Amino acid sequence: MNSSRDRFRRPRGTSTLELILVLPTLLFMMFAIVELSRMWLDLNVVTQAAREGARVAVVTPVPSAGFDSGPALARISAVLAGANLTSTSASVTCAAPCAQNSQVTATVTVNFQTLFPVFLPWWSGAGVNLTDTAVMRYE
Repeated sequence: MNSSRDRFRRPRGTSTLELILVLPTLLFMMFAIVELSRMWLDLNVVTQAAREGARVAVVTPVPSAGFDSGPALARISAVLAGANLTSTSASVTCAAPCAQNSQVTATVTVNFQTLFPVFLPWWSGAGVNLTDTAVMRYE
């Protein structure tokens, strides 16, 4: 016969209780890793867009009317569109006078929004702005 004392010594449900205690921490870590990976990917795309925009600007001939950032901005938009991103701001400038060996600067900013605002509430508001700048010499 089982006494009441033996009933309390049985490890029944211990693993379930441990899972209930550990699961929130594991889920938080998993969602944080997923979001940081997405942010890293988006930052790499923003970096590539800034580099390609600057490269297009330095190899495009300057018209007589002055520096035209249109082709470079179009390339930045194309790179971001390839990753399904849109820029909150993008600019390409050339130090005046835009001639050989002048610096061309391309700056791209993208707003990163989290997919899990319930688990990561500090990112859910306005998001995080990812910005990168590329500087190249006009050829």
